[in-house]
Amino acid sequence: MFRASAVVLCLFWALGESAGAQAVSRQASAPYTRVDLIASDAVATPGSTLWIGLRFQLDPGWHVYWRNPGDSGNAPALRWQLPEDVRAGEIVWPAPERIPTGTLVNYGYDGGVVLPVPLTIPKGAAGPLVVGLQVKWLVCRDLCVSGQARLELTLPLGAAEKAEVAGWKRAIDQARAREPKSAPAAWTARAVSQKDDFVLTIDTGARAAQGVFFPLEVSQINDSAPQRVRALDRGLELTLRKSDQLRTDPAELKGVLALPGRPACVITARVSRPGAD
Repeated sequence: MFRASAVVLCLFWALGESAGAQAVSRQASAPYTRVDLIASDAVATPGSTLWIGLRFQLDPGWHVYWRNPGDSGNAPALRWQLPEDVRAGEIVWPAPERIPTGTLVNYGYDGGVVLPVPLTIPKGAAGPLVVGLQVKWLVCRDLCVSGQARLELTLPLGAAEKAEVAGWKRAIDQARAREPKSAPAAWTARAVSQKDDFVLTIDTGARAAQGVFFPLEVSQINDSAPQRVRALDRGLELTLRKSDQLRTDPAELKGVLALPGRPACVITARVSRPGAD
């Protein structure tokens, strides 16, 4: 059976303890933001993976952040409270958007997002499963507002929540489908370090006139600088301004490449200098 435990899985940065004093519910409201926990199934089947979604619904014009927030901001921080024999995996991050805010450019989700997380349910588990989560976030428009909540979802679900499961599962599946996948094996990527820029060349096998690169590491490129795109016969070339905070070139650039009409892909490009092998 599920055993109560003080074991807590912490993802990303720590939360303030004040959230513990808040009333516990499956959903919570805060300025410009509504958050709730949703599930892919009405029950936690022993020996299976259950997908839980943390859903943000934001007022028009407001955004929440990706794992790399860009010029400013913070990604949502999660701290799970689970029975000791249940394990939470990493957040599945849907491909982000490039969001200009004044002179800054952030990476995130305009209007909201579902962040799926897999829960591993052990074989032989029995009884109700209580999924607890403390979450802290930052939402921005022309100003930024922080929020936090303590959420709780119990499975099996009650009758009213069971009626919503089909829609919840669809929302979680759609978010998972937006996760950037590994680039096709036939693609190649390389980056050349110049004085102020990285020139990133991606061979996709087909001409591409547009594309956006979202770095997975902070402070490598200047997020607010325009990304200059040049179409190539077999792909595209992106000129990326280096971050002012970058002191030495990284060994590689790793990030998400978004091309119009194609699923976003994760690419890794070795960084070299002009004339180097």
